[in-house]
Amino acid sequence: MNFSYYEELAKTTNTVTVDNTWSQGRSVFGGLAAAMVLTYIETQTGLKDCDLRTVNVHFCGAAVEGEACELKYKVLSEGRSVIQIEGQLLQDGAIKTQIIACFSRARLSGVNLTPAPLVFTNSPEDGIKLPFIKGVAPGFIEYLDTRFTSTAKPYSGSSEAVISGWIRFNEAPEVFSDSAILALIDAWPPAVMPMLHQPAPTSSITWNVEFIQPRETLAADDFLYYHCDVIQADHGYAHTEAKVYHPNGQLLALSRQLVGVYDKPKK
Repeated sequence: MNFSYYEELAKTTNTVTVDNTWSQGRSVFGGLAAAMVLTYIETQTGLKDCDLRTVNVHFCGAAVEGEACELKYKVLSEGRSVIQIEGQLLQDGAIKTQIIACFSRARLSGVNLTPAPLVFTNSPEDGIKLPFIKGVAPGFIEYLDTRFTSTAKPYSGSSEAVISGWIRFNEAPEVFSDSAILALIDAWPPAVMPMLHQPAPTSSITWNVEFIQPRETLAADDFLYYHCDVIQADHGYAHTEAKVYHPNGQLLALSRQLVGVYDKPKK
């Protein structure tokens, strides 16, 4: 059951059960949970004349794979230009994932600043593909084509707190939607992982994504380029900041996360 299956399900029903192939341990992959809530919001509200500007995600608890999830939404405010909508994924009445999505209608303005396109120093062919090893890698990795270009790898004890590379779905969706971009951004391991000397749990707590508009259309089988830095880390938490690019070098999104790090100090 690929990403498109769950995206279509979120368009047609408010009750979804995610199987264990989309797991992180016994939990549903957070990027898929957030993407389903966003898809549900966009479908239920029918915002055809609006662009998605920001998504703020709170991972309030682990959604257990194989158990029914309920999707809900509520319009918080609607003006002439900006609409803010809350969405939730719940299990047994408890909120597991909550998002607030901000949509906007374009307005005439004299202010215009377009970032220069990124000139890539590598291509997807240069990256090291993350293998899917059942029972070792998280289940959702099976559905992704993830290629690392950063030199420091997770759990290498590096002082280089950076993760970068290219990513797409193994089975391309019909349309490269906002929800698809959201899921792919969260699929990368936290950039703090190369600093760890041995495997240790990490967990996204809050997540903010700003979508750059207007943007060029993405082909269904396009790769996204991702570059993420750790801005600060201490006391078991890390603040990360990422930029996401179209394969033509256009900036697509800015992503920031608060990550919990559950390691033991090196003696």
